[in-house]
Amino acid sequence: RVRVFEKTSRYRPFGGPIQIASNAAESIRRIDEATYEKILARATVIGDRTNGLKDGKSNEWFATFDLDSPARRRGQVSSVVIDRPVLQEILLQKVRNTVTKGAEVVGCREVGDRVLVELSSGETHEADLLIGSDGIKSRVRDVFDPGRRAPVWSGYTCVAGMAYCRPDDIEEVGYKVWVGSRKYFVSVDVGGGRIQWYAFLNIPPGDATVPKGPGLVPWLREGEFGDWAADVHQLLDASPLDEVEQRDLYDRPPDLQWSSGRVCLLGDAAHPMMPNLGQGGGMAIEDALVLGQELKKLQDSDYSAKTDSIPRALRRYNNNRVLRAAAVQGLSRISSAFLFQYQPPLDLQWGFPPRLANVGPRSIITRACQGFLQKVAFPLQFEFLFSFPGEINPEIFAEGTPGDFGTWQAAETASAAGRPAEGPRQRGQPERELISKEKSLGEWLSQYW
Repeated sequence: RVRVFEKTSRYRPFGGPIQIASNAAESIRRIDEATYEKILARATVIGDRTNGLKDGKSNEWFATFDLDSPARRRGQVSSVVIDRPVLQEILLQKVRNTVTKGAEVVGCREVGDRVLVELSSGETHEADLLIGSDGIKSRVRDVFDPGRRAPVWSGYTCVAGMAYCRPDDIEEVGYKVWVGSRKYFVSVDVGGGRIQWYAFLNIPPGDATVPKGPGLVPWLREGEFGDWAADVHQLLDASPLDEVEQRDLYDRPPDLQWSSGRVCLLGDAAHPMMPNLGQGGGMAIEDALVLGQELKKLQDSDYSAKTDSIPRALRRYNNNRVLRAAAVQGLSRISSAFLFQYQPPLDLQWGFPPRLANVGPRSIITRACQGFLQKVAFPLQFEFLFSFPGEINPEIFAEGTPGDFGTWQAAETASAAGRPAEGPRQRGQPERELISKEKSLGEWLSQYW
């Protein structure tokens, strides 16, 4: 039996729709194909259009990236976006009876082969294991970090809003990032004549110059992005003032330990990261696939009878995920650092006489990086991101088939053939018996073949 304790009493859609990149979508498909199909039916595809970086003032493309080809080569769907409330409702349809809202986990401790979980209400619950998926300020994380190190400010504050308009290039362009010195502006088509946008600014937490509430849009339009491209202003002008929010962004350096005994971390509790790659939620979904597979193995083997089986499964999950998550955290930070350092690139303006514009060390470096980003960095980045889940146990959650041992399909096959439905109840037993030579080859073939 599974119990989910949810701190919030009601779900809020901060940040608007969420991106589900190809690797995350494929992970969902392998966990539950029916849920995957429901998500795709309600989502907007952006990966099959032009996506990339534009200069914030000239509105010229600086570099584009291909999200579609790396996905299609692996038989994956192209990246999509979906409204958070819609995604939450689809997921809740699968687990609704297990969720208790308004219940914050504030502590836990292991007692023998059980975990005691403490809630803010004073209630306690017992379980075989505890998965802490409670965000960057995780209380379950205290098990691994008793000193409760504070998250690190990323260097950015983020303002998020929704524009109700249809830009002229909406049929051809899905995702745009306008870049400038120490700031950038992101837009993504989320369907229904709506464009989700984010403004990232190098402003310290709690800065008094950042207005609150309805003052955010005028402040961006007339101040921070006053001389930027008309396309940016189109989005700001079409955004209801009461649908704009601001928050400071934090992350953490990569950690190597996510599991201890019967407790483990998942998602932002283990590896919070900048949103530049659209992989924060995707990494949590990948975690869920790998962790679920490790736990599923316990049901399919005799290891579940051993007292250390769950701690070992959680350690395997930790070991299998930590390097990839750390790499994506690093890529997200590098992406932020590059955007932060951007300057309008060196440009040769033809005329009589020809003249150079944007002359300066950082502008020269920006121009020099352009071809590398377009032809090397971006292709390699998305090849790596979309390489998961690859060959990782693709059928562990699949229904049984007539060729499986110990399933109802096997029993039906045997019955139709007029022979007894004999065979092991657990997958893996025939292989173990053959390798360990518990039976002679003749006995093994007689029983199983």
